[in-house]
Amino acid sequence: MGEPSRDEYKIQSFDAETQQLLKTALKDPGAVDLEKVANVVVDHSLQDCVFSKEAGRMCYAIIQAESKQAGQSVFRRGLLDRLQREYQAREQLRARSRLSWVCYVTFICSIFDYLRVNNMPMMALVNPVYDCLFQLAQPESLSREEETLAPWPGCCCWRSSSSGRLAGRPLLLPISTTTARFWTERGHTFL
Repeated sequence: MGEPSRDEYKIQSFDAETQQLLKTALKDPGAVDLEKVANVVVDHSLQDCVFSKEAGRMCYAIIQAESKQAGQSVFRRGLLDRLQREYQAREQLRARSRLSWVCYVTFICSIFDYLRVNNMPMMALVNPVYDCLFQLAQPESLSREEETLAPWPGCCCWRSSSSGRLAGRPLLLPISTTTARFWTERGHTFL
């Protein structure tokens, strides 16, 4: 038997019932409760940083399948609603579990970046992504091992131009944890 596809490999970390739910959502989104699927993906992403980094691709595939099949956006809306609720409780999440906090940041960046790359921006995630990455770039976060080991996603950090905000919008620049630490230690901020 050949190797599993990337989507199947990511799904294999779930129990059998959840695997079936996700496979169905990818192939026939109208046959499952897509709000439940969104919650399952977010819940798992808050526990598994590897999955949270890869989840953007899966979410994009489900959004595309649903759009083609029904012309709706139940999954996208459910995903966005859940991400916004988690964002509103971000300080409690961070206080409760640094790992879950890092997974959350990785997940929203993955979602934002993957959908942005595929021309499906989720503008409601701009401020949460910016705020979370800004928090990770602060000296107190950079002094915590679990937060410095956070995988900074490709979309990575928002930064204003040196003359303030460029037309009221921050610039999107790739940045690594090492680069963030380097500049933060030298007194620079990411605003």
